[in-house]
Amino acid sequence: MKNRDVSVSSAQGMHLSKTLNIVETVSLAASDISPTSGVFLNMPVAIVMVGTGSFLVSLMAGIIAVCVALTMAEVGSAFPKSGGIYSVIHRVMGKKIGFLALVAYLVEGVFIPAVTSMGSATYLAAVFPALKVNLLAPALMLIAMLISIANISSTGKFTTFLLALELLVVLTITVACLLNLKQPVSVLFSTQVIHGNSFSNVSWPTIFSTIAVMLFSFNGFDSALNFSEEMSGNQKSIGRSVFGAASIGIIAQLIPLAVILLAAPSLKGFLKSSNPILYVSNDVLGPTMHDFLSLGISLAMFACTISVLLQFSRVLYTSGRDNMWPKTINHFLQSIHPKFKTPWKATLFLGVVDIFLNFVSNLGDLISFTSVLVVLLYALIGICDIIARGKKVSFPYKNTFGIMAPIITIVASVYVLSRQTFINLLISLVILAVSFIYVSLFKKADTIDLNL
Repeated sequence: MKNRDVSVSSAQGMHLSKTLNIVETVSLAASDISPTSGVFLNMPVAIVMVGTGSFLVSLMAGIIAVCVALTMAEVGSAFPKSGGIYSVIHRVMGKKIGFLALVAYLVEGVFIPAVTSMGSATYLAAVFPALKVNLLAPALMLIAMLISIANISSTGKFTTFLLALELLVVLTITVACLLNLKQPVSVLFSTQVIHGNSFSNVSWPTIFSTIAVMLFSFNGFDSALNFSEEMSGNQKSIGRSVFGAASIGIIAQLIPLAVILLAAPSLKGFLKSSNPILYVSNDVLGPTMHDFLSLGISLAMFACTISVLLQFSRVLYTSGRDNMWPKTINHFLQSIHPKFKTPWKATLFLGVVDIFLNFVSNLGDLISFTSVLVVLLYALIGICDIIARGKKVSFPYKNTFGIMAPIITIVASVYVLSRQTFINLLISLVILAVSFIYVSLFKKADTIDLNL
């Protein structure tokens, strides 16, 4: 079955601007992953949970993420819509499941900018102590929102520049650690945590449950799908941009984590530190370079905030275009800026919600909860790939591992979900249950049309 790559306009008759090239798309998606945010924001969470086992967790999560990226690149190339994962699931599995995916995707999209903007504010306040994180984070979110409303091509070029700076930050800490190795290589394959002053090995169930945190850290490559309608070139380029961004995001986190562990001046000090990554960077770079690094980290997380706002404003825009909400809301979300050709009202809505979250949220709780939704969407996208294969959908981009990639994606995702905390699973279940009731009562179920 062939797929039609048709341009779809908003209710006002305007179109998203098709001006992104593959480099800009990869840059936007890689900025969404944000290797710097992964290393300096998410990895400390993993280290607190599993100590030196964080590298093994990251390695396992990286293998799963590669399978997810290949699956997403393949099935996403067949459905080039700005809704990304949501659009794929909606078109393959129908409106009811599509709406559940939309809600899970949007909850993820609402929380991630709050996480990255708070992270950016935290590292900026470390250099300038007079700044208050709880006031700085909303200010950064406001600036990111205004930038995200601007022309996508200009924003893409700006984000490409910020990504280059971000990778320079990661390279700086990596090289500095390589020049100051102090721990044996065996530490990478250990699972030590510290309680008081004594070491112990963390349990394997805890190791497996922490995979979700690192999958969240590698997450973001799916955002390349959200720029499908604004990307020039053929549909195969969409798949390439997904896998290209995933490769950058995974490699640029695994290598730094490994050398940071090996460069720890004291394993006990590393594991007892409130921020183990900064503990090592301060030792290998010194106070002056430490401040420079903190500024770079803050900038990288700010770039990630912009990329995520760009991504999920397009998800909201597409959901309005698909008439997934009440009529008034659909009309609001479909609004395209007459000058910039961007979904400005959807962007404005997300930005305002995240500014509110900056005042009330706990960073660790956001990362832990959002990870569950990320893994759930991975499982659904794997199922979509297999269903689409059964329907003989033509994939412009074909993944290297064939059907094994979606199978591994599904099995790994289900297992990781089974290891999550009861409260995070319960919150997710309540959100999805309410969503299912809404779509069942107020939205007429559609037939599955793979050509939509």
